[in-house]
This record gives sequence, C-alpha cells and structure tokens, in this order.
Amino acid sequence: MAEPDAIIRCAQLFTATQPDLTEMTRPMIAQLSPAKALTGDYQQFLAALKDSGFRGEISADYASRVVLATDNSIYQRLPQAAVFPLDADDVARVARLIAEPAYEKVVITPRGGGTGTNGQSLTDGIVVDLSRHMNRILEINVEQRWVRVQAGVVKDQLNAALKSAGLFFCSGTVDLEPRHGRRHDQHRRQRPGQLHLRQDPRPCAGT
Repeated sequence: MAEPDAIIRCAQLFTATQPDLTEMTRPMIAQLSPAKALTGDYQQFLAALKDSGFRGEISADYASRVVLATDNSIYQRLPQAAVFPLDADDVARVARLIAEPAYEKVVITPRGGGTGTNGQSLTDGIVVDLSRHMNRILEINVEQRWVRVQAGVVKDQLNAALKSAGLFFCSGTVDLEPRHGRRHDQHRRQRPGQLHLRQDPRPCAGT
C-alpha cells in the first residue's frame, strides 16, 4: 500500500497538470458591450453626413446596431451606428466626408451581404451597409460570360438569375486560362463590380 505522503504528492501533481476549468468555460465568442451613447466625433460625422445630402438612412438605435454586430463569422462587435446608402452617390458622400481631417478618428467599414466568415464587415465604428438598397444585378453579358452587380448582391441571388442562361458564379478568383493552362487572377482585368462566370460545373478554385 502506498504511503500517505506519496498519495498526497500524486494528487498534487495531478491537480497541477489539469487545465483551468474556469478558462475552459469562458465563452469563445466575444460578448457585446452594453449600449453606450455615441461619442462626439461620431455624432458630428453623422450630422455632417445628413447635411451633405445623404439620401439613405442613418441609424444609431441599439436594435439596428445589434443586428449588424454579427455576420457569418463567430465574432461580434457592436458598431456606433449604421448608414444605408441609397446609391453610388451616397457612397461617394460618405467617402468624401471621411477623408476630411476633422473625422480622421472615425472608423467606417463597408458591409455587403454579411456572408464573410472572418468578421471583415464588423467594426466598433460605423457600418456602411450596402445590402439594403444596393443589391441589384445591373448587367448580364451571356456571350462574354460576365455580370456587373452592386455590392449587396449575394451569390445565391446571382446564380438564381443566371440559371436560365446555363451559367453560374464561383467565388474563387483564381482559374486556368482555357487555351494555355496558365493561372491568372481574372478579377484584375475586370471593371469594378464585374464578375466572371462559368458554364461547366468544375470545382471552384479556392473553395
């Protein structure tokens, strides 16, 4: 039979090598901070944006902020406010205003369909949500296999519109050039908002 002192030492050694259960039970997803009033810089920015002729909506209520505090990732960040541009002119108004020295401490983050898995659309600043109004498919060129879309368009929406033409969009940006087999980045040669389409169901690169 083992001596009492040896049993105690074994028990102490076992306890020391076990993980801290308190750490293990802490939530992995960042918790949202309680609602706070807008800071002065953000209040001034939103007021100036409204005065600039911005035609979309400007929301600083807690409900709107909570909705935009998550995306398709596991992360959560509560924004100060959200703006919903009506069109490209509204986006330009936001860009011109944020470039002014008075608002150098204001942070904005664009948000499309909110389908990113790494939290790219989340911010503690202002979300520029392009999904509410700027979600239209502008042009489909079946012959050349490209489309021009607004930033709020999601892949399922686009592929539903392309189905009748026998085309679909794959999210991978790297493909093989059919004639020469060279790898290239197709999006570098395209206009903003223009996406390359496929006709055959080959596996998508990067997916």
